[in-house]
Amino acid sequence: MEELTRDHGPQPFDVLMDRWKLTNHQLVEASPEQLNHKQVQKARKGRQLTLHLMQKIARSLNIAIFERLEKPQQEAFVEYLHRHLHSYFLQFNIRGLRKDRDGWETASSMLGDRIRAARKKLGLTQGQLAKRIGVTKGTLFTWEANSHQPSGDMALKLADFFHVEPPATHDKRRKA
Repeated sequence: MEELTRDHGPQPFDVLMDRWKLTNHQLVEASPEQLNHKQVQKARKGRQLTLHLMQKIARSLNIAIFERLEKPQQEAFVEYLHRHLHSYFLQFNIRGLRKDRDGWETASSMLGDRIRAARKKLGLTQGQLAKRIGVTKGTLFTWEANSHQPSGDMALKLADFFHVEPPATHDKRRKA
């Protein structure tokens, strides 16, 4: 049986910490929740975190950054979401880079963006892809708009269609 990986390598979170010149200690100090140094260290090293811990780290990072900004910059600041900080949060392995809001190239952190990029790479319209995988155009639109995510079975169908590795959690269901 294949073991799920717990180490995911360098994460966007670590890059942002360096970019904003934040230390682990500063992040812990800024946190309104019980965040400790060990949790921050695990996140920076790319260890698998729970959704709750990813969200806690995102909130703390946003507060730490916000406190460093001048008043006009604070008003324009757009918070980072947990899915922007941890690349393993993604469920697809579709390769492709895009410019993020800070202007640097990163793997898209939104599943819908990855579905859209893969569809466009094949030259398909939403209607054509929807028909081929057996969903409505509206359903595909909600996935690409990141307002909903495909079910496990649909994620497997998309992975097969785009010839990518399915998410590890769904791969076990397929073998059963």
